[in-house]
Amino acid sequence: MYRVRCANEVAAARQFPWAAPALLAAMGCLALAVGMLVYMTDRDAVHAMLFPSIASLDTGPIFGALGPWLPSFVHPFAFSLLTAAALQRAASPAYGACAAWWAVNIAFELGQRPQISGGLTQLLHGAFGPTALTRALSNYFVRGTFDVGDIVATTAGALAAAGLLYLVHRPENQDAH
Repeated sequence: MYRVRCANEVAAARQFPWAAPALLAAMGCLALAVGMLVYMTDRDAVHAMLFPSIASLDTGPIFGALGPWLPSFVHPFAFSLLTAAALQRAASPAYGACAAWWAVNIAFELGQRPQISGGLTQLLHGAFGPTALTRALSNYFVRGTFDVGDIVATTAGALAAAGLLYLVHRPENQDAH
């Protein structure tokens, strides 16, 4: 029974090679939509960089205790999946995408520490001058709040993405690639 199921999955993977990347992209987009919903319901959207300036929904917090850390989970999870979907399908999962987005998010979280943010802001302005991007990044680092909970959520998001990549690239399906 197990061999028949595996053979059917391998045949389906050969017939629809776009299915795994499409699933990863859809899951990444769904996660980003949830992250945007956090900003529209539980947070003031003005504080989100690159978020359209629309009025927040006046529903009150709907994500409860998870709301403060959900964006830190969603970002590495969603962008890891979207990056993996964009990469050429390989025999092994794109765990490097998970590690890279984890590292980016951890670096941005650490950049909000008061001991780091001032020097980082000076470095940005010294290297790139007073551009819109350096001002936005400087504001993020100086006005942001370092939170160990964000580090935990970022790590959980990257690990969840890696887990989903593993499921999509199950070892028994490796013959299909």
